[in-house]
Parts: sequence; structure tokens; C-alpha cells
Amino acid sequence: MLTSLNPLLMKQVNKFNASPIPRAALETEAKMLALNAFDSYDPSKAQLNTHVTNHLKHLQRYVLNYQNVGKIPESRGLAISKFENVKSNLAEDLGRDPTAVELSDTLQWSLPEVERMSIELRKDLTIMQIEDSFDSGGFYDDTIEERPGVKNALEFAYFDATPEEKKILEYTFGIKGQLREPISIIAMKLGKTESYVRNKQKKLALIIKGAII
Repeated sequence: MLTSLNPLLMKQVNKFNASPIPRAALETEAKMLALNAFDSYDPSKAQLNTHVTNHLKHLQRYVLNYQNVGKIPESRGLAISKFENVKSNLAEDLGRDPTAVELSDTLQWSLPEVERMSIELRKDLTIMQIEDSFDSGGFYDDTIEERPGVKNALEFAYFDATPEEKKILEYTFGIKGQLREPISIIAMKLGKTESYVRNKQKKLALIIKGAII
């Protein structure tokens, strides 16, 4: 069964090609998530592919936790890990995302502490998605600019950008009436090399990340 779902697993893994995590580790994590999905699968509630895909969304948390390990104190890393594990377990039990109050009760944290952690993790994940969009040309199912704080950051970067940079932002994020395009198409439309466009994207990514609140 795992072999038959391998294309689905690899599709999810490919979204994180630009992350610092070795691909072998990502593939192993994806397979573990799929195996966990098999254990909890109820054919009366959903198709197997849908159920497995929902579990594979936890790959984002895996990448986020990996990035944080080297950037924050160990105690903070443990707090993040505990928060994510409790949130995941509650979601499984409740069949929905837990509320801040439910997280607070289970974690025995104050409500402001739970809300602060949620905001910080959403910001970290948003930054990770922006980096992935610029670095690999990959986009997620949800629209990045609709995530909290990103739309304003994009507008900030767009306002100060040169006409050429504005086009790069438009094609990269699909804003201002333009369709999202891979870097090869952006380069062709601008009459530039892919490396030139990629360098411009890196500069713009730093501006956007710095402007996220």
C-alpha cells in the first residue's frame, strides 16, 4: 500500500527541496506519517488518499522544528516540540483544530503564552514558505499573500521596488492581476537570465521577511 502511494508522498516531499533537511530524512518522515495515517484510517469518513494527504501536512511542522533547533535555545525548542505534539494529539482526538483555551488547559500554560506561541509559529512557517517560493519556485495550495502579515509585507516591498522588481513580485506571487510563473518563465518575460532573476528574488525575499509583523 505504501508503494502505491509513493507518488503522493514524493509530491509532498518535493515541496521542501529548498529546506536544509536531507531528502532522505524528509522521505523517511513522509513514510512514517503515511504509516500513522494507515493506523487511524476509517474508510467511512474519507478516501485513503485524502486521509494520507492530511497527515502529510505535518511535514511542514517537521521542517519548521528542524530549522528552529539550530536557531533557538534548547528550552525553547522543547517548548515548541511540546506545543506541536499536544496540538496534533488534540486535533486527532477532537477531529478539528483545538482552541487556544483547550491548548492552555492541556499544556497547563497561560492563555497569553499559548497565543504568543501560535503567533510566533505562524510567522516562522510563513517565512519558511516565502523562502521556498523564491528559492525553488514552488507554491503551496493556500495563497501565501493571504496569510497573516504577508499581504502588508508584500505591499511594502512592492511600493519601494523598481519597475523590474515589481514584475518579479507579480509573477512570483501572482499579484496585481498576474499569474504565478516559474523562474524560467519570469526570466524569459524579462529578457534576463534565471540567475539574474534568482538574485533579485533573494533581495526581495529579505525585504518581505523583514517587514512581516
